[in-house]
Amino acid sequence: MAHSDRRSTILRLAVSLLVLGGAYVALCVWTSGHVPASATVGGIRIGGMAPDDAVATVDKQSRAVLATPIVLTVPGADKPLEVDPQEAGFSVDTQRSLDGLTGFTLDPRTVWHKLTGSVELPLLTGADDDRLTAYLQRVAPSVQSPAVEGGIAFEDGEVAVTLPRPGRTLDLAGTKLALRRAFPDTTTATAAVKDLEPAIGADQIRAVADGFARTAVSAPIVLVADGKSTPLQPEQFAPAISFVADGAGSLRPKIDEAKLAAVIADTVKVKTTKAKDATWAFEPGNGRPKIVPSVDGTAVDQEAVTKDVIAAMTSEARTVTIKATVTKPSFTTADADAAGVKELVVDFTSPFPPEDTTRTHNLVVATRTINGTYVPPGGTFSLNGILGERTTDKGYADGTVIINGRLTRGTGGGISQVSTTIYNMAYFAGADIVEATPHAFFIPRYPEGREATVFWPTVDNKWKNDTPHGMLLQTWVEGGKVHGRVWSTKTWDVKSVKGPRRNVVQPKTIRDDSLTCYPQQPNPGFDVTVTRQWFKPGSSTLVKSEDVHTHYIPEHKIICTNPKAKP
Repeated sequence: MAHSDRRSTILRLAVSLLVLGGAYVALCVWTSGHVPASATVGGIRIGGMAPDDAVATVDKQSRAVLATPIVLTVPGADKPLEVDPQEAGFSVDTQRSLDGLTGFTLDPRTVWHKLTGSVELPLLTGADDDRLTAYLQRVAPSVQSPAVEGGIAFEDGEVAVTLPRPGRTLDLAGTKLALRRAFPDTTTATAAVKDLEPAIGADQIRAVADGFARTAVSAPIVLVADGKSTPLQPEQFAPAISFVADGAGSLRPKIDEAKLAAVIADTVKVKTTKAKDATWAFEPGNGRPKIVPSVDGTAVDQEAVTKDVIAAMTSEARTVTIKATVTKPSFTTADADAAGVKELVVDFTSPFPPEDTTRTHNLVVATRTINGTYVPPGGTFSLNGILGERTTDKGYADGTVIINGRLTRGTGGGISQVSTTIYNMAYFAGADIVEATPHAFFIPRYPEGREATVFWPTVDNKWKNDTPHGMLLQTWVEGGKVHGRVWSTKTWDVKSVKGPRRNVVQPKTIRDDSLTCYPQQPNPGFDVTVTRQWFKPGSSTLVKSEDVHTHYIPEHKIICTNPKAKP
Protein backbone atom coordinates (compact mmCIF):
# COMPACT_ATOMS: atom_id res chain seq x y z
CA MET A 1 0.00 0.00 0.00
CA ALA A 2 2.76 2.35 0.96
CA HIS A 3 4.56 1.51 -2.27
CA SER A 4 1.48 2.29 -4.30
CA ASP A 5 0.98 5.67 -2.63
CA ARG A 6 4.55 6.58 -3.32
CA ARG A 7 4.16 5.77 -7.00
CA SER A 8 0.99 7.85 -7.12
CA THR A 9 2.74 10.78 -5.51
CA ILE A 10 5.60 10.61 -8.00
CA LEU A 11 3.12 10.45 -10.86
CA ARG A 12 1.23 13.47 -9.62
CA LEU A 13 4.47 15.35 -9.14
CA ALA A 14 5.58 14.48 -12.67
CA VAL A 15 2.27 15.59 -14.09
CA SER A 16 2.51 18.84 -12.15
CA LEU A 17 6.01 19.44 -13.41
CA LEU A 18 4.90 18.66 -16.92
CA VAL A 19 2.03 21.10 -16.65
CA LEU A 20 4.24 23.76 -15.16
CA GLY A 21 6.88 23.17 -17.83
CA GLY A 22 4.30 23.39 -20.54
CA ALA A 23 2.95 26.58 -19.04
CA TYR A 24 6.47 28.00 -18.88
CA VAL A 25 7.15 27.05 -22.47
CA ALA A 26 3.86 28.63 -23.43
CA LEU A 27 4.90 31.78 -21.57
CA CYS A 28 8.25 31.73 -23.37
CA VAL A 29 6.47 31.37 -26.71
CA TRP A 30 4.18 34.27 -25.85
CA THR A 31 7.01 36.56 -24.76
CA SER A 32 8.93 35.73 -27.94
CA GLY A 33 6.18 37.35 -29.95
CA HIS A 34 5.86 40.52 -27.86
CA VAL A 35 8.06 43.51 -27.12
CA PRO A 36 9.15 43.89 -23.49
CA ALA A 37 6.51 45.50 -21.31
CA SER A 38 8.24 48.85 -20.79
CA ALA A 39 10.22 49.12 -24.06
CA THR A 40 10.83 52.43 -25.85
CA VAL A 41 12.73 53.19 -29.09
CA GLY A 42 13.92 56.73 -29.40
CA GLY A 43 11.30 57.71 -26.83
CA ILE A 44 8.47 55.94 -28.70
CA ARG A 45 6.54 53.58 -26.31
CA ILE A 46 6.09 50.12 -27.79
CA GLY A 47 5.93 47.98 -24.58
CA GLY A 48 4.02 44.71 -24.83
CA MET A 49 3.26 45.14 -28.54
CA ALA A 50 3.46 42.45 -31.15
CA PRO A 51 6.39 43.02 -33.59
CA ASP A 52 4.16 44.17 -36.45
CA ASP A 53 2.38 46.63 -34.17
CA ALA A 54 5.72 47.89 -32.85
CA VAL A 55 7.00 48.45 -36.43
CA ALA A 56 3.85 50.34 -37.39
CA THR A 57 4.04 52.48 -34.23
CA VAL A 58 7.69 53.39 -34.75
CA ASP A 59 7.13 54.15 -38.46
CA LYS A 60 4.19 56.40 -37.66
CA GLN A 61 5.67 58.32 -34.76
CA SER A 62 9.11 58.74 -36.39
CA ARG A 63 7.54 60.76 -39.20
CA ALA A 64 7.49 63.74 -36.88
CA VAL A 65 11.24 63.31 -36.34
CA LEU A 66 11.85 63.37 -40.10
CA ALA A 67 9.58 66.38 -40.51
CA THR A 68 11.30 68.47 -37.85
CA PRO A 69 14.02 70.75 -39.33
CA ILE A 70 17.51 70.69 -37.92
CA VAL A 71 18.57 74.23 -37.09
CA LEU A 72 22.13 74.44 -38.43
CA THR A 73 24.14 77.29 -36.98
CA VAL A 74 26.84 78.55 -39.35
CA PRO A 75 29.69 80.38 -37.59
CA GLY A 76 29.95 83.92 -38.91
CA ALA A 77 26.60 83.84 -40.72
CA ASP A 78 23.76 86.19 -39.74
CA LYS A 79 21.08 83.51 -39.75
CA PRO A 80 21.11 79.71 -39.27
CA LEU A 81 20.03 77.28 -41.94
CA GLU A 82 17.02 74.99 -41.51
CA VAL A 83 17.87 71.54 -42.81
CA ASP A 84 14.99 69.30 -43.90
CA PRO A 85 16.07 65.78 -42.79
CA GLN A 86 14.15 63.92 -45.49
CA GLU A 87 15.28 66.24 -48.28
CA ALA A 88 18.85 65.96 -46.97
CA GLY A 89 18.71 62.17 -47.31
CA PHE A 90 18.10 61.09 -43.69
CA SER A 91 15.85 58.08 -42.93
CA VAL A 92 14.71 55.95 -39.94
CA ASP A 93 15.75 52.26 -39.88
CA THR A 94 12.83 50.77 -37.94
CA GLN A 95 13.75 47.11 -38.38
CA ARG A 96 17.28 47.60 -37.12
CA SER A 97 15.98 49.69 -34.21
CA LEU A 98 13.75 46.76 -33.05
CA ASP A 99 16.35 44.02 -33.46
CA GLY A 100 16.67 41.86 -30.26
CA LEU A 101 13.42 42.94 -28.64
CA THR A 102 11.62 39.75 -29.72
CA GLY A 103 12.69 36.11 -30.20
CA PHE A 104 12.26 32.71 -28.36
CA THR A 105 14.33 31.91 -25.26
CA LEU A 106 13.94 29.53 -22.22
CA ASP A 107 16.25 31.63 -20.07
CA PRO A 108 14.04 32.59 -17.10
CA ARG A 109 16.02 35.74 -16.49
CA THR A 110 15.34 36.97 -20.03
CA VAL A 111 11.70 35.91 -19.82
CA TRP A 112 11.34 37.72 -16.45
CA HIS A 113 13.04 40.82 -17.87
CA LYS A 114 10.65 40.85 -20.82
CA LEU A 115 7.71 40.62 -18.46
CA THR A 116 8.84 43.20 -15.93
CA GLY A 117 11.97 45.00 -17.19
CA SER A 118 12.42 48.44 -18.80
CA VAL A 119 14.18 48.65 -22.24
CA GLU A 120 15.26 52.00 -23.75
CA LEU A 121 16.79 51.75 -27.19
CA PRO A 122 17.89 54.51 -29.57
CA LEU A 123 16.07 55.17 -32.84
CA LEU A 124 18.55 54.02 -35.46
CA THR A 125 18.81 56.11 -38.63
CA GLY A 126 20.65 56.22 -41.92
CA ALA A 127 21.75 58.91 -44.40
CA ASP A 128 22.20 58.82 -48.17
CA ASP A 129 25.62 60.43 -48.52
CA ASP A 130 25.11 61.53 -52.13
CA ARG A 131 21.81 63.24 -51.31
CA LEU A 132 23.27 64.87 -48.20
CA THR A 133 26.26 66.16 -50.16
CA ALA A 134 24.03 67.51 -52.95
CA TYR A 135 21.73 69.17 -50.41
CA LEU A 136 24.58 70.97 -48.67
CA GLN A 137 26.07 72.04 -52.01
CA ARG A 138 22.73 73.66 -52.88
CA VAL A 139 22.43 75.60 -49.63
CA ALA A 140 26.12 76.45 -49.20
CA PRO A 141 26.03 79.61 -51.41
CA SER A 142 23.45 81.20 -49.11
CA VAL A 143 25.93 81.30 -46.23
CA GLN A 144 29.14 81.61 -48.24
CA SER A 145 31.06 84.88 -48.20
CA PRO A 146 33.80 85.34 -50.80
CA ALA A 147 37.27 86.47 -49.92
CA VAL A 148 37.78 90.22 -50.37
CA GLU A 149 40.91 90.91 -52.34
CA GLY A 150 43.12 93.75 -51.29
CA GLY A 151 44.67 96.26 -53.59
CA ILE A 152 46.64 99.45 -54.09
CA ALA A 153 45.28 102.65 -55.60
CA PHE A 154 46.23 106.31 -55.71
CA GLU A 155 44.16 109.14 -54.31
CA ASP A 156 45.37 112.62 -55.25
CA GLY A 157 48.81 111.21 -55.87
CA GLU A 158 48.99 109.41 -52.51
CA VAL A 159 49.11 105.64 -51.99
CA ALA A 160 45.87 104.08 -50.69
CA VAL A 161 46.05 100.46 -49.51
CA THR A 162 43.09 98.10 -49.10
CA LEU A 163 43.99 94.99 -47.10
CA PRO A 164 42.44 91.64 -48.01
CA ARG A 165 39.87 89.76 -45.88
CA PRO A 166 39.31 86.00 -45.90
CA GLY A 167 35.95 84.59 -46.91
CA ARG A 168 33.96 81.64 -45.56
CA THR A 169 32.38 78.53 -46.99
CA LEU A 170 30.89 75.30 -45.65
CA ASP A 171 33.23 72.44 -44.88
CA LEU A 172 31.05 69.73 -46.40
CA ALA A 173 32.68 66.76 -44.69
CA GLY A 174 32.59 68.38 -41.24
CA THR A 175 29.04 69.64 -41.67
CA LYS A 176 27.79 66.22 -42.79
CA LEU A 177 29.34 64.69 -39.66
CA ALA A 178 27.71 67.31 -37.42
CA LEU A 179 24.27 66.60 -38.93
CA ARG A 180 24.69 62.83 -38.61
CA ARG A 181 25.60 63.24 -34.94
CA ALA A 182 22.61 65.49 -34.32
CA PHE A 183 19.89 63.46 -36.06
CA PRO A 184 17.56 62.22 -34.64
CA ASP A 185 18.39 63.01 -31.01
CA THR A 186 18.49 66.81 -31.34
CA THR A 187 17.18 69.46 -33.69
CA THR A 188 20.24 71.70 -33.54
CA ALA A 189 23.73 71.39 -34.99
CA THR A 190 26.72 73.60 -35.71
CA ALA A 191 28.17 73.61 -39.21
CA ALA A 192 31.84 73.23 -39.91
CA VAL A 193 33.29 76.08 -41.99
CA LYS A 194 36.60 76.75 -43.66
CA ASP A 195 38.22 80.00 -44.67
CA LEU A 196 38.57 81.15 -48.27
CA GLU A 197 41.93 82.82 -48.48
CA PRO A 198 42.43 85.82 -50.81
CA ALA A 199 44.76 85.27 -53.74
CA ILE A 200 47.21 87.86 -52.45
CA GLY A 201 48.07 88.21 -48.80
CA ALA A 202 48.32 91.39 -46.76
CA ASP A 203 52.11 91.12 -46.42
CA GLN A 204 52.59 91.01 -50.17
CA ILE A 205 50.32 94.03 -50.69
CA ARG A 206 52.15 96.04 -48.03
CA ALA A 207 55.48 95.15 -49.64
CA VAL A 208 54.44 96.43 -53.09
CA ALA A 209 52.83 99.53 -51.57
CA ASP A 210 55.95 100.38 -49.58
CA GLY A 211 58.17 99.56 -52.55
CA PHE A 212 57.15 100.55 -56.06
CA ALA A 213 53.95 102.46 -55.24
CA ARG A 214 55.35 104.92 -52.72
CA THR A 215 58.58 105.33 -54.68
CA ALA A 216 56.70 106.08 -57.91
CA VAL A 217 54.77 109.01 -56.40
CA SER A 218 57.44 110.18 -53.99
CA ALA A 219 58.22 113.32 -56.01
CA PRO A 220 57.46 115.01 -59.35
CA ILE A 221 59.18 113.86 -62.54
CA VAL A 222 60.89 116.77 -64.29
CA LEU A 223 60.32 116.98 -68.06
CA VAL A 224 62.96 118.99 -69.94
CA ALA A 225 62.08 120.24 -73.43
CA ASP A 226 63.53 123.13 -75.46
CA GLY A 227 65.63 124.15 -72.46
CA LYS A 228 62.60 124.46 -70.18
CA SER A 229 61.88 122.23 -67.17
CA THR A 230 58.30 121.32 -66.32
CA PRO A 231 57.33 119.17 -63.32
CA LEU A 232 54.97 116.25 -63.92
CA GLN A 233 53.19 115.94 -60.58
CA PRO A 234 52.29 112.56 -59.02
CA GLU A 235 48.60 113.42 -59.08
CA GLN A 236 48.94 113.88 -62.85
CA PHE A 237 50.58 110.56 -63.72
CA ALA A 238 49.34 108.32 -60.88
CA PRO A 239 45.90 107.70 -62.53
CA ALA A 240 47.77 105.84 -65.30
CA ILE A 241 49.12 103.31 -62.76
CA SER A 242 47.15 100.32 -61.53
CA PHE A 243 48.11 97.04 -59.89
CA VAL A 244 47.21 93.52 -61.01
CA ALA A 245 47.96 90.01 -59.78
CA ASP A 246 51.28 88.72 -61.02
CA GLY A 247 50.23 85.06 -60.92
CA ALA A 248 52.77 84.29 -58.22
CA GLY A 249 50.86 85.49 -55.15
CA SER A 250 51.74 89.18 -55.35
CA LEU A 251 50.93 92.37 -57.26
CA ARG A 252 52.73 94.05 -60.14
CA PRO A 253 52.24 97.54 -61.52
CA LYS A 254 50.36 97.91 -64.78
CA ILE A 255 50.80 101.23 -66.55
CA ASP A 256 48.37 102.54 -69.16
CA GLU A 257 50.99 103.87 -71.53
CA ALA A 258 48.43 105.57 -73.80
CA LYS A 259 46.96 107.49 -70.86
CA LEU A 260 50.41 108.39 -69.54
CA ALA A 261 51.51 109.54 -73.02
CA ALA A 262 48.48 111.82 -73.24
CA VAL A 263 49.30 113.35 -69.84
CA ILE A 264 52.90 113.97 -70.91
CA ALA A 265 51.79 115.54 -74.20
CA ASP A 266 49.36 117.84 -72.37
CA THR A 267 52.06 118.88 -69.90
CA VAL A 268 54.88 119.63 -72.32
CA LYS A 269 54.43 121.06 -75.80
CA VAL A 270 57.34 120.36 -78.16
CA LYS A 271 57.43 122.14 -81.50
CA THR A 272 57.16 119.64 -84.34
CA THR A 273 56.56 119.75 -88.09
CA LYS A 274 54.60 117.26 -90.13
CA ALA A 275 56.44 115.36 -92.85
CA LYS A 276 55.06 115.87 -96.34
CA ASP A 277 54.87 113.13 -98.97
CA ALA A 278 56.25 113.70 -102.43
CA THR A 279 53.52 114.56 -104.92
CA TRP A 280 53.20 115.72 -108.50
CA ALA A 281 52.09 119.10 -109.80
CA PHE A 282 51.00 119.60 -113.39
CA GLU A 283 52.54 122.35 -115.47
CA PRO A 284 50.25 125.27 -116.33
CA GLY A 285 47.62 124.56 -118.94
CA ASN A 286 47.16 120.95 -117.80
CA GLY A 287 50.69 120.14 -118.85
CA ARG A 288 53.16 117.45 -117.82
CA PRO A 289 53.57 116.38 -114.20
CA LYS A 290 56.57 117.43 -112.16
CA ILE A 291 57.62 115.95 -108.83
CA VAL A 292 57.03 118.11 -105.78
CA PRO A 293 59.75 116.87 -103.43
CA SER A 294 58.93 115.34 -100.08
CA VAL A 295 59.75 117.23 -96.89
CA ASP A 296 61.11 115.66 -93.72
CA GLY A 297 59.29 116.42 -90.51
CA THR A 298 60.10 116.41 -86.83
CA ALA A 299 58.23 114.50 -84.15
CA VAL A 300 58.53 113.33 -80.59
CA ASP A 301 58.90 109.59 -80.11
CA GLN A 302 56.07 109.52 -77.61
CA GLU A 303 56.46 105.80 -76.95
CA ALA A 304 60.13 106.21 -75.99
CA VAL A 305 59.39 109.27 -73.84
CA THR A 306 56.65 107.37 -72.03
CA LYS A 307 59.00 104.49 -71.27
CA ASP A 308 61.59 106.97 -69.99
CA VAL A 309 59.02 108.48 -67.63
CA ILE A 310 58.09 104.99 -66.37
CA ALA A 311 61.76 104.28 -65.67
CA ALA A 312 62.10 107.63 -63.86
CA MET A 313 59.36 106.65 -61.42
CA THR A 314 61.80 104.39 -59.60
CA SER A 315 65.00 106.24 -60.45
CA GLU A 316 66.95 108.60 -58.22
CA ALA A 317 67.28 111.02 -61.14
CA ARG A 318 63.63 111.81 -61.79
CA THR A 319 64.34 113.79 -64.97
CA VAL A 320 63.40 113.03 -68.58
CA THR A 321 64.63 115.02 -71.58
CA ILE A 322 62.24 115.30 -74.52
CA LYS A 323 63.62 116.03 -78.00
CA ALA A 324 62.03 116.11 -81.42
CA THR A 325 63.66 113.83 -83.97
CA VAL A 326 63.55 113.82 -87.77
CA THR A 327 60.74 111.82 -89.35
CA LYS A 328 60.56 110.66 -92.93
CA PRO A 329 57.41 110.86 -95.04
CA SER A 330 55.75 107.62 -96.13
CA PHE A 331 56.32 108.50 -99.83
CA THR A 332 59.65 110.17 -100.46
CA THR A 333 61.13 111.99 -103.44
CA ALA A 334 63.14 108.85 -104.14
CA ASP A 335 59.92 106.84 -104.17
CA ALA A 336 58.40 109.26 -106.67
CA ASP A 337 61.52 109.11 -108.87
CA ALA A 338 61.28 105.31 -108.90
CA ALA A 339 57.52 105.21 -109.53
CA GLY A 340 57.89 105.25 -113.32
CA VAL A 341 55.61 108.28 -113.84
CA LYS A 342 57.47 109.57 -116.87
CA GLU A 343 55.28 109.45 -119.97
CA LEU A 344 51.73 109.85 -121.19
CA VAL A 345 50.23 106.38 -121.67
CA VAL A 346 46.50 107.25 -122.05
CA ASP A 347 44.77 110.42 -123.25
CA PHE A 348 40.98 110.13 -123.36
CA THR A 349 38.21 112.70 -123.76
CA SER A 350 34.46 112.37 -123.25
CA PRO A 351 32.17 115.09 -124.74
CA PHE A 352 29.02 116.36 -123.00
CA PRO A 353 26.37 119.02 -123.65
CA PRO A 354 27.89 122.19 -122.16
CA GLU A 355 24.53 123.97 -121.97
CA ASP A 356 23.63 121.90 -118.89
CA THR A 357 25.45 124.15 -116.40
CA THR A 358 24.57 121.98 -113.38
CA ARG A 359 26.13 118.92 -115.01
CA THR A 360 29.21 120.95 -115.93
CA HIS A 361 29.51 122.20 -112.33
CA ASN A 362 29.38 118.65 -110.91
CA LEU A 363 31.92 117.43 -113.47
CA VAL A 364 34.33 120.19 -112.43
CA VAL A 365 33.95 119.35 -108.73
CA ALA A 366 34.58 115.65 -109.37
CA THR A 367 37.54 116.03 -111.74
CA ARG A 368 39.27 118.46 -109.36
CA THR A 369 38.93 115.86 -106.59
CA ILE A 370 40.42 113.09 -108.75
CA ASN A 371 43.16 115.15 -110.39
CA GLY A 372 46.60 114.14 -109.12
CA THR A 373 45.51 110.79 -107.69
CA TYR A 374 48.39 108.34 -107.63
CA VAL A 375 47.73 104.60 -107.91
CA PRO A 376 50.85 102.60 -106.96
CA PRO A 377 51.70 99.21 -108.47
CA GLY A 378 49.26 96.69 -106.99
CA GLY A 379 47.00 99.51 -105.75
CA THR A 380 43.25 99.64 -106.40
CA PHE A 381 41.39 102.75 -107.51
CA SER A 382 37.82 103.24 -106.26
CA LEU A 383 35.79 106.15 -107.62
CA ASN A 384 33.40 106.05 -104.67
CA GLY A 385 36.41 105.83 -102.38
CA ILE A 386 37.94 108.98 -103.89
CA LEU A 387 34.77 111.08 -104.23
CA GLY A 388 32.81 109.78 -101.26
CA GLU A 389 29.12 110.59 -101.04
CA ARG A 390 28.16 113.40 -103.37
CA THR A 391 26.65 116.08 -101.11
CA THR A 392 25.93 119.78 -101.28
CA ASP A 393 28.55 120.32 -98.57
CA LYS A 394 31.15 119.10 -101.05
CA GLY A 395 29.84 121.51 -103.70
CA TYR A 396 27.67 119.13 -105.72
CA ALA A 397 24.33 120.26 -107.15
CA ASP A 398 21.27 118.38 -108.40
CA GLY A 399 21.78 116.87 -111.82
CA THR A 400 20.38 114.16 -114.07
CA VAL A 401 20.52 110.54 -112.86
CA ILE A 402 19.00 107.28 -114.11
CA ILE A 403 16.84 105.30 -111.67
CA ASN A 404 14.82 102.26 -112.78
CA GLY A 405 15.37 103.10 -116.44
CA ARG A 406 14.04 106.68 -116.13
CA LEU A 407 15.78 110.01 -115.95
CA THR A 408 15.30 111.99 -112.76
CA ARG A 409 17.19 114.46 -110.59
CA GLY A 410 19.70 113.72 -107.84
CA THR A 411 22.59 115.39 -106.02
CA GLY A 412 25.80 114.93 -108.00
CA GLY A 413 23.97 113.95 -111.19
CA GLY A 414 26.18 113.73 -114.28
CA ILE A 415 29.16 112.15 -112.47
CA SER A 416 28.78 109.07 -114.68
CA GLN A 417 30.48 111.14 -117.39
CA VAL A 418 33.56 111.20 -115.14
CA SER A 419 33.12 107.50 -114.36
CA THR A 420 33.12 106.65 -118.07
CA THR A 421 36.26 108.73 -118.57
CA ILE A 422 38.01 106.95 -115.68
CA TYR A 423 36.89 103.57 -117.02
CA ASN A 424 38.45 104.25 -120.42
CA MET A 425 41.65 105.57 -118.83
CA ALA A 426 42.06 102.27 -116.95
CA TYR A 427 40.88 100.28 -120.00
CA PHE A 428 43.55 101.65 -122.33
CA ALA A 429 46.24 101.58 -119.64
CA GLY A 430 45.72 97.80 -119.52
CA ALA A 431 44.64 97.82 -115.86
CA ASP A 432 42.57 95.03 -114.34
CA ILE A 433 38.91 96.15 -114.24
CA VAL A 434 37.59 94.99 -110.85
CA GLU A 435 34.08 96.50 -110.86
CA ALA A 436 32.25 98.36 -113.59
CA THR A 437 28.53 98.71 -114.33
CA PRO A 438 27.21 100.05 -117.65
CA HIS A 439 24.24 102.43 -117.79
CA ALA A 440 20.79 100.87 -118.00
CA PHE A 441 20.23 102.28 -121.46
CA PHE A 442 22.68 103.46 -124.08
CA ILE A 443 23.73 107.12 -124.02
CA PRO A 444 24.95 108.11 -127.52
CA ARG A 445 27.81 110.34 -126.32
CA TYR A 446 29.50 107.32 -124.69
CA PRO A 447 31.32 104.52 -126.55
CA GLU A 448 29.09 101.44 -126.87
CA GLY A 449 29.93 98.75 -124.30
CA ARG A 450 32.86 100.78 -122.96
CA GLU A 451 31.29 103.01 -120.33
CA ALA A 452 30.47 102.84 -116.61
CA THR A 453 28.01 104.46 -114.27
CA VAL A 454 28.48 105.12 -110.55
CA PHE A 455 26.06 105.55 -107.64
CA TRP A 456 26.77 106.07 -103.95
CA PRO A 457 27.30 103.72 -102.20
CA THR A 458 26.17 100.63 -104.12
CA VAL A 459 27.63 101.03 -107.62
CA ASP A 460 31.37 101.66 -107.84
CA ASN A 461 34.04 101.96 -110.51
CA LYS A 462 37.09 99.98 -109.37
CA TRP A 463 40.24 98.88 -111.12
CA LYS A 464 43.63 97.55 -110.05
CA ASN A 465 47.00 98.75 -111.29
CA ASP A 466 48.55 95.38 -112.07
CA THR A 467 51.50 96.90 -113.93
CA PRO A 468 54.97 97.28 -112.37
CA HIS A 469 54.77 101.10 -112.55
CA GLY A 470 52.79 103.74 -110.69
CA MET A 471 49.93 105.54 -112.46
CA LEU A 472 49.26 109.27 -112.01
CA LEU A 473 45.78 110.43 -113.03
CA GLN A 474 45.13 113.83 -114.56
CA THR A 475 41.51 114.97 -115.01
CA TRP A 476 39.88 118.28 -115.88
CA VAL A 477 36.89 119.80 -117.72
CA GLU A 478 37.41 122.04 -120.72
CA GLY A 479 35.65 122.84 -123.98
CA GLY A 480 32.59 120.68 -123.36
CA LYS A 481 34.72 117.63 -122.65
CA VAL A 482 35.96 115.66 -119.68
CA HIS A 483 39.68 115.07 -120.15
CA GLY A 484 41.51 112.15 -118.62
CA ARG A 485 45.17 111.22 -118.80
CA VAL A 486 47.29 108.46 -117.28
CA TRP A 487 51.00 109.21 -116.73
CA SER A 488 53.16 106.14 -116.16
CA THR A 489 55.58 103.91 -118.08
CA LYS A 490 53.92 102.28 -121.03
CA THR A 491 53.39 98.59 -120.37
CA TRP A 492 50.72 97.75 -122.97
CA ASP A 493 49.36 98.82 -126.29
CA VAL A 494 45.60 98.25 -125.88
CA LYS A 495 43.13 98.01 -128.76
CA SER A 496 39.35 97.88 -128.52
CA VAL A 497 37.24 95.98 -131.05
CA LYS A 498 33.47 96.50 -131.00
CA GLY A 499 31.11 93.89 -132.40
CA PRO A 500 27.75 94.57 -134.08
CA ARG A 501 24.56 95.35 -132.17
CA ARG A 502 22.41 92.30 -131.43
CA ASN A 503 18.90 91.71 -130.14
CA VAL A 504 17.83 95.25 -130.95
CA VAL A 505 14.62 96.38 -129.21
CA GLN A 506 12.90 99.57 -130.36
CA PRO A 507 11.79 102.14 -127.74
CA LYS A 508 8.18 102.96 -126.92
CA THR A 509 6.46 106.27 -126.44
CA ILE A 510 5.18 106.90 -122.91
CA ARG A 511 3.05 109.85 -121.86
CA ASP A 512 3.52 110.77 -118.21
CA ASP A 513 1.20 113.19 -116.39
CA SER A 514 3.11 113.14 -113.08
CA LEU A 515 4.57 116.26 -111.50
CA THR A 516 8.04 114.64 -111.44
CA CYS A 517 8.08 113.64 -115.10
CA TYR A 518 11.43 114.07 -116.89
CA PRO A 519 11.37 114.00 -120.71
CA GLN A 520 13.51 111.45 -122.58
CA GLN A 521 14.56 111.04 -126.20
CA PRO A 522 14.22 107.54 -127.66
CA ASN A 523 17.12 105.15 -128.20
CA PRO A 524 16.91 101.44 -128.98
CA GLY A 525 18.01 98.71 -126.62
CA PHE A 526 20.54 96.13 -127.78
CA ASP A 527 23.37 93.78 -126.84
CA VAL A 528 26.96 94.43 -127.81
CA THR A 529 30.35 92.79 -127.22
CA VAL A 530 33.56 94.77 -126.98
CA THR A 531 36.90 92.95 -126.99
CA ARG A 532 39.95 94.41 -125.25
CA GLN A 533 43.27 93.28 -126.73
CA TRP A 534 46.71 93.57 -125.07
CA PHE A 535 49.93 93.93 -127.11
CA LYS A 536 53.43 94.62 -125.95
CA PRO A 537 54.45 98.17 -126.99
CA GLY A 538 55.44 98.23 -130.65
CA SER A 539 54.41 94.59 -131.20
CA SER A 540 51.59 93.18 -133.32
CA THR A 541 51.53 89.90 -131.39
CA LEU A 542 48.39 89.52 -129.31
CA VAL A 543 49.25 88.67 -125.71
CA LYS A 544 45.74 88.32 -124.31
CA SER A 545 42.18 89.45 -124.91
CA GLU A 546 38.95 89.89 -122.95
CA ASP A 547 35.34 90.07 -124.15
CA VAL A 548 32.97 92.42 -122.32
CA HIS A 549 29.27 91.77 -123.00
CA THR A 550 26.83 94.63 -122.39
CA HIS A 551 23.02 94.64 -122.44
CA TYR A 552 21.12 97.90 -122.86
CA ILE A 553 17.39 98.31 -122.35
CA PRO A 554 15.59 100.69 -124.73
CA GLU A 555 15.38 104.31 -123.65
CA HIS A 556 11.70 105.04 -124.14
CA LYS A 557 10.48 108.37 -125.40
CA ILE A 558 8.90 110.15 -122.43
CA ILE A 559 6.41 112.90 -123.13
CA CYS A 560 5.46 114.94 -120.07
CA THR A 561 1.82 115.97 -120.37
CA ASN A 562 1.44 117.86 -117.08
CA PRO A 563 2.31 121.53 -117.61
CA LYS A 564 3.21 121.82 -113.92
CA ALA A 565 5.75 118.97 -114.03
CA LYS A 566 9.08 119.81 -112.41
CA PRO A 567 11.56 116.99 -112.82
